[in-house]
Amino acid sequence: MTEHNLSDQSVIMVVDDNHDSLKLLTDILSEQGFQVRQALNGQLALTAVKQQSPDLFILDIKMPEMDGFELCRQLKNNDVTRNVPVIFISGLEDSDDKVKAFRIGGQDYITKPFEDTEVLARVKLHLEVSSMRKNLENIVQQRTINLEESNIALKVLLEHRGSEREKFEENALSHIRSLVTPYLERLRNTDLDRRQSSLLDIVEVNLLEITSQFSGTLYSSSLGLTRREMEIAALIKAGKTNAETASLINISEHSVSFHRQNLRKKLGLLGRKINLVAYLNEISLR
Repeated sequence: MTEHNLSDQSVIMVVDDNHDSLKLLTDILSEQGFQVRQALNGQLALTAVKQQSPDLFILDIKMPEMDGFELCRQLKNNDVTRNVPVIFISGLEDSDDKVKAFRIGGQDYITKPFEDTEVLARVKLHLEVSSMRKNLENIVQQRTINLEESNIALKVLLEHRGSEREKFEENALSHIRSLVTPYLERLRNTDLDRRQSSLLDIVEVNLLEITSQFSGTLYSSSLGLTRREMEIAALIKAGKTNAETASLINISEHSVSFHRQNLRKKLGLLGRKINLVAYLNEISLR
């Protein structure tokens, strides 16, 4: 906001029980294009701000009934006028008054008799600071709104992705059940030798892992299993012995034992009397 715009648009309320001082301030400000509203006491000022809040207050300290300090307190306790800058004027140069003026929320203090240039300089300074504060608040508010809108959009996107993922999983399960499972059942009813039957067991177990939450639960529970450990875990769940497992995946029984021990370690079962087969089956049901 330029200095010219400040004068054209800003409303200043001057509160002073001294008619001469009130007229002098009004003339100084009016000549610079400011809109001036007058009040001879604090109660009239409080009544006037209910109709329209000014952009700045100039308050005389020494007034009967309600002095400038009390008026300032009430203005600062009002949500409408809390952030409106206050300049105090006084014919006294009492340092205690100045300290009190700033303590209760005043932005400046001018001692009578005052110079025109001093009054205008301080008024324009505090109007500019107030304008910058309002602009900053508007920017923060707009950015807050934009952030809230972005969060809402992100939430909608995540919900959409979740819905799409559920649809994908449902379609995958449906296709496996209709296009794969029936043929596995046919194979089960044919004459299979021992090795073929074991391989079919592996296929069925692995399909079960794919179509359930076993894999995800096991990976998180085990802090990351290797592919070989996942393969051996599936065979253990199928009830295969170390010898059968070694034969099916072409590794030694010693290696199978080593991997079983790693499984127990990663699953937190070392030193605990928990059956590995039962534990793996329990995980697959979670």
